[in-house]
Amino acid sequence: MHASIAYCKMETGMVLSVVCFLAFFSKSLSIQQESTEIQMEGLREEVRNLTQRLQKLNTTLQKEKTGHIMFYAVIRGRSMTYNVDTILVFETVIVNRGELYNKYDGVFVADRKGTYMFSWTVSGTGTTWIVTELVVETQVISSAGELNSGGGYPSGSMTAFCKMEKGDHAWIRTTGISSGHVLYSQNDYPQSSFFGLLMHAE
Repeated sequence: MHASIAYCKMETGMVLSVVCFLAFFSKSLSIQQESTEIQMEGLREEVRNLTQRLQKLNTTLQKEKTGHIMFYAVIRGRSMTYNVDTILVFETVIVNRGELYNKYDGVFVADRKGTYMFSWTVSGTGTTWIVTELVVETQVISSAGELNSGGGYPSGSMTAFCKMEKGDHAWIRTTGISSGHVLYSQNDYPQSSFFGLLMHAE
């Protein structure tokens, strides 16, 4: 009788031990699962961040592949007379990366903030001054001029650097030095040109 009771107690103790072990094991598994889920979520977030960074890098590389923002346009095969404060239209576009120079109105529009370089040449005829200037919005950046006093077709050139904001406009215009500006381009060999280049984006 005593042996049976002792045996029952031992069986009960073993069962309780097994139950306790299973409960502890189950709880341990639950904690491990929660920890694993937290780790997995952290990994997912890190992957998302890396993906976004790769996308930005790819966008930057694609922009680099397209080359610099740049244009080069000339006045080809014709002579014309401009009045004072008139925008010169260099109608024949040789290069126009970014399509930001308008060959119909002679105006360049910056699509980003940065430092730009502009260079232009005007060739004249007659015995009057030709003075032109680079204008960005309302600011005169620099000017170039020439006086034809000995015949021929002399040219005046200038290169200038300036800061531009996104959406700013730049153009070359005549000044009030003389009442008329006669630009000349011999046959199909352009002698008046306008060039622009983004040097450094901000």
